[in-house]
Amino acid sequence: MAASKPSNEVLEPAFELLSCRSLKYRSSICGRSTSLEFTSSSAAISSLVAALKRNSKETTLAAKRPMPDAPVISGASVRNETEKAMSEQKPLAGMTIVEAVNPRTPIALTLAAGLCGRLAMDLGASVIRIEQMQYALPIEIDGFLNLGKTRLEASEGTFPDLVQGECGKADGIVADVGLLAAIKLDEICQVALAMSHDDPLGGSEFTLEARSGLLDLVGDPARAPLRLGGHQIAYAAGLAAYLGLLDLLTKRDADLAPSHRRVDLLDIAVWLNWKVIGAAALGLDVPKRSGSDGEWCVVPCRDAFVALVFRAKDWVALKRMLNDPRLDDARFDTDAGRGEHRAKLNALLREDFALLDRKEVRRLALEYRIPLGPVWSPEELREDPHYQVRNFFHSRVHGVATLVLPAVPVKWNGMTFLPHEGDCPAVCNVERH
Repeated sequence: MAASKPSNEVLEPAFELLSCRSLKYRSSICGRSTSLEFTSSSAAISSLVAALKRNSKETTLAAKRPMPDAPVISGASVRNETEKAMSEQKPLAGMTIVEAVNPRTPIALTLAAGLCGRLAMDLGASVIRIEQMQYALPIEIDGFLNLGKTRLEASEGTFPDLVQGECGKADGIVADVGLLAAIKLDEICQVALAMSHDDPLGGSEFTLEARSGLLDLVGDPARAPLRLGGHQIAYAAGLAAYLGLLDLLTKRDADLAPSHRRVDLLDIAVWLNWKVIGAAALGLDVPKRSGSDGEWCVVPCRDAFVALVFRAKDWVALKRMLNDPRLDDARFDTDAGRGEHRAKLNALLREDFALLDRKEVRRLALEYRIPLGPVWSPEELREDPHYQVRNFFHSRVHGVATLVLPAVPVKWNGMTFLPHEGDCPAVCNVERH
């Protein structure tokens, strides 16, 4: 599948890439030094940042009201009283952001706006979410994105007027391009969300994955394309929208006129696929989905599945780990030989791993230092000791239900952003794509 060309609009955040899972944002906000660290288990966000980094420049954020240095809090767990005491020192404290997306647009735009608003709220802003309750999100997603926001309900007919009224006392807005085109806003920072330049309010994340070439990387070429799990494009776009909003607020505080940024999800998907775009631009071979005959594939084990991820330098260790004489075949001695006989090699590996369960695979992978990947369910990950020690999941009560929600994978001056308290709307059976 050919990748669509991204637009020329580029955000200008300041980044220092620390690792494939960590990003540090260095700035001076409100006259004081600030460290904002994104730590993510999602390779999508890391890839997005790596691509944006090439087009970014160092930006200094200056605010009109000086504030004292914020204390640095260490440790994964942050007490509620400490977080409350620090809330007024957060960089967006005292600012109001409006979040509004027409619910008749693709759900990806609502999710992107929701994450943008959530990050702004975590950094101290008051976020007003304007919504139509008959199009409520599933309660778990809604709880993660929207607990703690001020929520105003509008009918379809009064939606634009309510948005425009709330923007009169706000510092910024994140909304879909259709809504922003229908209302007149001058003295406010605006981030417009769209699916693509040629079809701003049409399509879905699935079609964007296809257009960007992402679907050509996963699955079996003999079968129908597989949609990526979760909402990776929407949430990556939400991060981009937040950075655009921060850029606009920074320029406004520097006495520049309020302006706007536009985030197209297709552009974001292309950035997520930046390695393929770069390879094609350099005339190199473009990676294609190769299914069970791929260099790295997923195979069944005794109790689930394992991703066979290993490098050329891991081959000897993998053979020792599996203790299978068939892997001593001379055809497998070199990386080139293993590539030429990939189907035969993968068939042998499938037989070997079928005898092991995931706990055995994990133990052996750690012992032999091989980056194999057992596939865990969400329930298993919730009970994983690593996440438990890092205090990553938290319970929030809603009516008779208890939601288990993750913390946002962001740290600000050492502070972890926990799920907020609040209420969620009732779940409605309205299907959106």
